[in-house]
Amino acid sequence: MKITDRWPSNRGGRIREVAMAGSAMASRVTASRVTASRVMSAAVLNALGKPLEIELRPRPVPGPGQVLVRVRAAGLCHTDLHLADGSAVTPPLPIVLGHEIAGEVAEVGEGAGFTPGDRVLAYYYEGCGHCAWCTGGSENLCPAPAAKVGFDSDGGLCTYYLAGARSLVPIADTVSFAEAAVLGCSGTTAVRVVRTVARTAPDETVVVIGAGGVGLAVVQVAVADGAHVIAVDPHAPSREQARRYGAHTVIDPRVGDPVAAVHAATGGRGCHVAVDTVGNTDTPGQAVRMTGTRGRVVLVGYTGKPSTLDVLDVVVRETEIRGSVGATLADAHTVMKMAEAGLVRGYVEAEYPLDRVNEAMARLADGNVTGRLVITPSASA
Repeated sequence: MKITDRWPSNRGGRIREVAMAGSAMASRVTASRVTASRVMSAAVLNALGKPLEIELRPRPVPGPGQVLVRVRAAGLCHTDLHLADGSAVTPPLPIVLGHEIAGEVAEVGEGAGFTPGDRVLAYYYEGCGHCAWCTGGSENLCPAPAAKVGFDSDGGLCTYYLAGARSLVPIADTVSFAEAAVLGCSGTTAVRVVRTVARTAPDETVVVIGAGGVGLAVVQVAVADGAHVIAVDPHAPSREQARRYGAHTVIDPRVGDPVAAVHAATGGRGCHVAVDTVGNTDTPGQAVRMTGTRGRVVLVGYTGKPSTLDVLDVVVRETEIRGSVGATLADAHTVMKMAEAGLVRGYVEAEYPLDRVNEAMARLADGNVTGRLVITPSASA
């Protein structure tokens, strides 16, 4: 057995080839008595800037209050690129990436409250459980979390994932595993951005900079809440998907000044809310200038590099700037209910088996993906 994966190191650098013989893979299984039925495959990041390696690992056994999930879909997020090359966040190594996880219950521990076959989404924060943020329902702001799945503990780019029962959210039969997985990050983030951080009201104008996975979800949640939405993205298919999801106006930032285009579309008033899902050198400053007096800017995207903005633009219009990180368990329950009601969809451009994960990562790094790419680990088991 030989697995060969190619992925441009450092996003567009030289192509690296990873080839592992079956004997080398088998040597990575640390439990000497593990039988064939108790092993699983996992895509492991062993070194920053290097391809993920497909390894065999012992299949976890759920303890009390735990559930073993057979992973049917694991979405790829741009955060996974940041983690893989250490450009913004440095994860502990080795680690299994992937925080967008959906699947079916395979085994349950005592008192878990689930049944094998149940369809579930895995929420990816595990707070300390006793700080003010956790007890207030904001595990995503916990200063000392027990785990951030796919960030500092093993995630879902594997055939089986061990989860705490509390973190699992039911998925309706009408929602595919692939859509549920990507909504577990993009959709939950959008719910938090629109409703909690931006506090968007009906009939307000919301500009969404970047119509990728998160941006398309923000468009849908804002539209569902009665907002007038303007989407800004240089990628034509993404703009068209934003329009299909209800954006009233779409803007190509490569054709003229996007700030001027937003003001033209709003009769010179500017928008009430600007959500920046890109976070490059220019977009935070553009977001500020797109808003009107006392507008709200929500920063979601980041690159790990400094961004510039003129503070005078903030001062003279009393602009409010807030960051938004992740989402809460309550947001995960909300987005799954919205998906069941048909109010929000997780746009999936393509699905890849686990042994092609590096191909998918390279494609995501190229920047021409509409929505999300999804890995289907169990399909290739």
